Amino acid sequence: MNEEKSRRMELRRQTGTREVAKLELHLKHRGPEYLIAFACFNCQKSFKKPAPDKHVKYKCNECRLPLYMMGRNFTAPRKGNSKQWKKVQWLYAYGFRFLGSGLHDGAELPKKLSDLKSFLSENPNHPLRVADIDEFMLKELLANEK
Repeated sequence: MNEEKSRRMELRRQTGTREVAKLELHLKHRGPEYLIAFACFNCQKSFKKPAPDKHVKYKCNECRLPLYMMGRNFTAPRKGNSKQWKKVQWLYAYGFRFLGSGLHDGAELPKKLSDLKSFLSENPNHPLRVADIDEFMLKELLANEK
């Protein structure tokens, strides 16, 4: 019986009726690979948005001011916690972004706004300090501090 089956299979192969069509995968693009946290320091809100192109500038849904890209590991403070939002804004102004897996060799980020100045002076080469200092935001923060 096995010989008969093998003979029939060979005939099918010769006539072309035994060819198996190659499987073609049609993968549909289902959106961005991941979303990135953006912050509005004015409204004290965080939004998850797709990674932007160079020309895309996101704006806050409420105040229409620019959103700042914080990184994938950013956890926003509670809306009413102004001191924590101010600390996050200072960190942003000094070039800190919440990128990577969250694991790094640098010192832990400060928990309180009062610890921020000593942290910044002690950690000039922190692994999360990946961007240039935002001079404009820094001037605004210093002006509001007085």
